[in-house]
Amino acid sequence: MNPLAISRGSVSAATAPAMVGPLAAPQSTRLTRKERELLNILMQNPGRCISRETLLTTVWKYSEGARTRTVDVHVQRLRRKLGRDAAALKTIVRLGYCWFPEPEALGRPAPVW
Repeated sequence: MNPLAISRGSVSAATAPAMVGPLAAPQSTRLTRKERELLNILMQNPGRCISRETLLTTVWKYSEGARTRTVDVHVQRLRRKLGRDAAALKTIVRLGYCWFPEPEALGRPAPVW
């Protein structure tokens, strides 16, 4: 396993390579650098709500008070790429986003991200 990888339940996010898909899948989907950074931050803080503002300042280096839908668009794209594991990426209304894998996901083999 990649020493730069983070694993939570059935999902594994590595800082490199930026690929999404099951271990044995002949095809995989690429994550953009920002999608990978977003996923890493959320997975490093399982169960914690990370505000949009915090994500904007840490991933996108925006100044505080920036008003943009960038985070929401990237989360939407990331959910599409995560497939069945997208359920672990929760939206906490008026607070932010949280990585919270379902208990049954813990028994599934981890795809490579």
